[in-house]
Amino acid sequence: MDMKLVKQIMIGALGFSLAVPSGLFAEQPTTEQLLETIKKLEERVAELESKSGKTADSPAESTSKSEAPAVTAEIKKEVGEIKKESEENAPILNFFKSTQVSGFVDGYYGFSTNRPSDQAVQLRGLTTNHNSFQFNLAKLAFNRATNGPNSLGYRVDLVYGPAADSYHSYEPVSGQQGIIKNIQQAYLSYVAPVGSGLTVDVGKFATFIGAEALDTIDNWNYQQGMLFSYAQPYYHTGLRATYAASDKVGLGFYLVNGWNNSFDNNTGKSIGFSFSLTPNSKFQIIQNYLGGPEISGTNDPWRHLFDTVVNATINENVALKFNYDYGFDNYATGKTKWQGVAASIRFSSSSGKVAFAPRFEYLADNQGFATGAAQRVKGLTLTNEYRLRPNFSTKLEYRYDFSTEPYFVKRIDDFVKDQHVFMVGLVYAFGFGKE
Repeated sequence: MDMKLVKQIMIGALGFSLAVPSGLFAEQPTTEQLLETIKKLEERVAELESKSGKTADSPAESTSKSEAPAVTAEIKKEVGEIKKESEENAPILNFFKSTQVSGFVDGYYGFSTNRPSDQAVQLRGLTTNHNSFQFNLAKLAFNRATNGPNSLGYRVDLVYGPAADSYHSYEPVSGQQGIIKNIQQAYLSYVAPVGSGLTVDVGKFATFIGAEALDTIDNWNYQQGMLFSYAQPYYHTGLRATYAASDKVGLGFYLVNGWNNSFDNNTGKSIGFSFSLTPNSKFQIIQNYLGGPEISGTNDPWRHLFDTVVNATINENVALKFNYDYGFDNYATGKTKWQGVAASIRFSSSSGKVAFAPRFEYLADNQGFATGAAQRVKGLTLTNEYRLRPNFSTKLEYRYDFSTEPYFVKRIDDFVKDQHVFMVGLVYAFGFGKE
């Protein structure tokens, strides 16, 4: 056997393994496997040294014998260098081993029958454009989950796009939107050794209020509803503590700056509580409360929000979701309140490729606190989702909004009481690392 060729094959194979971060693909070796490979290489070197010490009878064998010590010494040197490099790269390998990296790219085409001249579709929390192919959001998330008492974890979600601008347009401190808008979430986690484990997160995180999520990929419908857009906050900055009292009861406590406050607009803090009851795998009810001062420069009065979410599974193909909100605040002009309800049902195929999700909503905003106009508005959304692949979602959607007041812009300066919006949303998701 040509020992130089053996050396090149072994060193090349191990070098390729080290070049690809562990966890990037499922078949790649872990740090322990790499060290085991090095051990086997060292054993092979010892075997080659043993063979090179044997007496050879032919001239060719004598030549091989004379060259063998130099070749095996070179192999040992290369193996030592690789072992050293592996130890130096261990922190990087461990990062990919323990951290899940995921993300998505989201875009759409929308059309409103009102054809607003400024292309803006009304009654949307996120900027939605008429008659436009629109990039919505790109996200890259790094998540290291906790794994029991005294463990540490973290999550950082980096985002870019018009949706990120919309989420942070409510930041109360002028000039801060540009600093924080590309960090959707960023928090540290610690599991305190209390009972089954008290998880404490500190930083910026998505709100615990409501039935819908910040990202369209996590919702049944592509366009988030009116409660999500106007009756609830998007995110908080502060502290949250969650505890599973049992497999049926969950508790949550929140101490945060307030609604959508990366930088607080007063010295007061908002307090939140959450209680979830899951009597079985097919039914769950969550009751949330959030209260605190939200007016700039003063800690009184408080804004209060009561939020109820119900999740139910009829069977493997049919699921239900219900959300009710009641909130009120006090201003110099008097008390203002709002309330709303959203109900959804989702029918999905056994393959998981096709789903149909109708949603009905009602929002009473009689003082104009939420939408900026005193009105009562309803909405019906019909969403058909088809997954070309498990990580590629296509949502065809129709939404009809109608109000008691002429709220919706039609063409240039005409205002009407309703609007029809058609949408095609595309989301491609990816993820690698520890599941």
